[in-house]
Amino acid sequence: MDQQELSSVEFWQELELTITSKVDAALNKGEKIRAPLISYLRDLEVMARAGCDRRQTIQIIASGRSLLGDRSVLGPSDVPFANNVGLSSPASAALLSAT
Repeated sequence: MDQQELSSVEFWQELELTITSKVDAALNKGEKIRAPLISYLRDLEVMARAGCDRRQTIQIIASGRSLLGDRSVLGPSDVPFANNVGLSSPASAALLSAT
C-alpha cells in the first residue's frame, strides 16, 4: 500500500464500510472468531492514526474494537486524534477542583 492510497479519502471511506461489515458479522461469534479481527483492528488503528486525517475512520475502528470486547488503549498521546487531556492538564485540574 503506497502513501497516495493511504491518503485517499475514498480508501478510508471504503475501509470504514468494510470494518463495519466485519464487526457486525463477528458480534455474535465466539472469541476464536473475534480475536483475529480485534488484532487486525488494533494494527489498522495504529496505521490510521499515522496516515489518515479522518477522525471518523479512527472512531469507527476504535468503536469496532470496543464492540468486540477489546478495552485496550492504543497509541502514544502525541498522534493525531489522541486524547491529550491528562490529569496534569489545566482542563483536568479545573474539573477536579470544581468537585
